[in-house]
Amino acid sequence: MVIMNIAHSVILITAAGSPMGKALSLHFASLGAKLALVDIDAERLELSHQACLAIGGTSYPLLLTSRNEQAIASLMNDIDKHYGSINVLINYWLGADLPTLFSPSSVDMFCHSMTEVATTFFTFGKQAANYMREHHCQGVIINLATNQPDSQHPIAGCSKAVISGLTQSWARELAEFNIRVGGVVPLVFNDEASHSQSTVFSQSLQYEIVRSAEYIVENDYFNGRMIEAEVV
Repeated sequence: MVIMNIAHSVILITAAGSPMGKALSLHFASLGAKLALVDIDAERLELSHQACLAIGGTSYPLLLTSRNEQAIASLMNDIDKHYGSINVLINYWLGADLPTLFSPSSVDMFCHSMTEVATTFFTFGKQAANYMREHHCQGVIINLATNQPDSQHPIAGCSKAVISGLTQSWARELAEFNIRVGGVVPLVFNDEASHSQSTVFSQSLQYEIVRSAEYIVENDYFNGRMIEAEVV
């Protein structure tokens, strides 16, 4: 098995200011990776950045002020100028609960979710892949999904389906460029556990998701597949 050296890698993490994004950032910083942290929230981004610096990590924070493709492409160029490469994209899907068919403004809510979440997610994947292809980088893209921490429901099956579909499709498309694509989603059982005991955003589940992402980066044979992170 061929191992990618994380300590020699530049890892771009989207939604890095979120709880899951911060956990990912701290973990890979502890392994010696150079981090490019991206978020739309300046305060949360700075907290993650400072946390990485506090443990001796190398971090470059980038505030995403626009979700359009040109802005994201420009961000890739900024990272290249700063670090000289991009080896890994951890592409974080901040899944929102989808509306029910008959809920008020359900169409508007659905369109907003697809526009704000799906388009940004897809654009980061496209621009990172384009960078890796143009620079002949044998990179890795990890599509990762969890619920937002204030959500009362487990991640929806439709979000898992989107992540899985894009992961498999991108893996086939990018194989000729030696760019691997893997995915991680939480395996959450539909039980009656209280919100305080829920595994939706528990620390133990965060740990399993983070370790799954590390496994995908290091395992050169992992491509086009999903890992369902589970807390036993």
